[in-house]
Amino acid sequence: MASLQILQQTGGVMLLILSLLLETAYGQDNRNKSLSLNRRLSQTNRTNEVIVELTVTNNVDKCLGIEISTEDNPNIKYLSTPEIPLACVCTSAKFFWNVHVSENAVLQMKVEVFSEKDICNDDNTQHLVTIYLRYTLYKLLEIE
Repeated sequence: MASLQILQQTGGVMLLILSLLLETAYGQDNRNKSLSLNRRLSQTNRTNEVIVELTVTNNVDKCLGIEISTEDNPNIKYLSTPEIPLACVCTSAKFFWNVHVSENAVLQMKVEVFSEKDICNDDNTQHLVTIYLRYTLYKLLEIE
């Protein structure tokens, strides 16, 4: 029985070491509050053509380097996309897509905060930014 107690204590020690290595546990930090994503759709004069506007708002007191991308969908044709999907967001930034929808589809946009491509770097000052993702989904309906 004493040997089982040693294993139990060892497991507890291993869990403690793992927790210390991972630093903050998932769900205990405020990463999800760092960025706010708001999207808006505007119908154009053409059938099944929509302008998608994504506003990324920075809610922290330092600039964040972000990259915007979209998931491929065979029912969505991108007529125009943001020229530069990378941005340094200190307050907010807007991105626009002009899309044509051939059938009902879900548009998924991904915002990635990064550190290794830190475009917010001034005078070689390094900002340590934890990498994380935010997604926004929007259902686009074909107009009949």
